[in-house]
Amino acid sequence: MMKKITTITLSIFTILLISCSGESNRQKTPEELKVELKQQELLNPVKYLESKNVTMQEQTKKVKNAGLFRSAEYASDGAIIEGQILNTATLAKYKDVVVKISYYSQTETLIDEKSYVIYEFYKPNSSKKFLLKVNPPKAYKSYNFQLTDAKSVYE
Repeated sequence: MMKKITTITLSIFTILLISCSGESNRQKTPEELKVELKQQELLNPVKYLESKNVTMQEQTKKVKNAGLFRSAEYASDGAIIEGQILNTATLAKYKDVVVKISYYSQTETLIDEKSYVIYEFYKPNSSKKFLLKVNPPKAYKSYNFQLTDAKSVYE
């Protein structure tokens, strides 16, 4: 009697094991693959966002007009950083991209870092121009522009 119960239990266990392993080997449908890809892209926005053609131009403003015996005087009015942000994701849409700008001295010492949010939507496989008004420290000689975060748009 005990041998019959053990044999039946082993048979049921074997059938369950075979049926479970058969399901995991089935091919996924295109819809399932699409959902998986979108989930992966939504979880890693910075991996699919990149910046291109980022430049910084210093701005000046006139403080004093030129006179008969003097030249006009100008003062610093910050700088404009412009470029493009590309979304290379196939299916995911992002928004509110966070960028970090680091300013370095002549000796390549970090002087200051500031983060800014660019409030735009970035559709899949698209790019948009951006423009930021910044006030770099006076002692800076170079800068670094880095995308640090973004929010995924779940639709």
